[in-house]
Amino acid sequence: MSLQIQPKPEEQQPAPDLTLSVLTWLEENKKTLGIGFAVVSALVVTLIVQKNLSASAEAGANQALLAALTPGAKGTGASAADLSKIAAQHPGTAAAERSEFLAATKLFEDGKYAEAQKAFEAFNQAHPDSPLGGMSTYGAASALDAQDKGAEAIAAYGRFLSGFATDPLAGQARLAKALVHESLKQHREALALYDEAARDATSMAGQEASSRKAALIQAHPELAPATTNAPAAKP
Repeated sequence: MSLQIQPKPEEQQPAPDLTLSVLTWLEENKKTLGIGFAVVSALVVTLIVQKNLSASAEAGANQALLAALTPGAKGTGASAADLSKIAAQHPGTAAAERSEFLAATKLFEDGKYAEAQKAFEAFNQAHPDSPLGGMSTYGAASALDAQDKGAEAIAAYGRFLSGFATDPLAGQARLAKALVHESLKQHREALALYDEAARDATSMAGQEASSRKAALIQAHPELAPATTNAPAAKP
């Protein structure tokens, strides 16, 4: 009788304990995890703080601007220097931007036209996308006009009309530019602008332009549109 030798059964490998592996990995890497969590937490907190600081800075800047614009006991408001100081103390805020524009406007109101012109131009360079850009461009042109710099004022009004054709001040700019042309005895250029501005008959600028146009043609009949007087047909 032959003996059948049974193959030796393979030794069974124990199944890996995943829970133990994870715990072991966490234990070995807990320092790294802790550092990563701390970094993320610090970033989140920093962003929150920055957001709150931004809101706080904007609120503080607005309060400072409002206080400066409120007439004091003597009934006087902020000077151009006061407004420039607010802008310097609250950089990067919308209130600072408004303060810069108002400082330039105050210079114009005070008759400091050369300083106002530079301030308006500096504002446009610093804030090219500002919603106050149109008014600032018009302000620079008006300041040149007030200095009797005719050719420069004409060019500045032209830049305003090219960049802000639909601005509410466009009609006034055409009238102002026409007046400068007329002062330089450039009558045809003035007449064309008066005619264009007069199309808006409901605005004060349009009404003034219409009146100026009529006066200019009366003083210079050669500017009147040519008319053809055809002889009447015989019956």
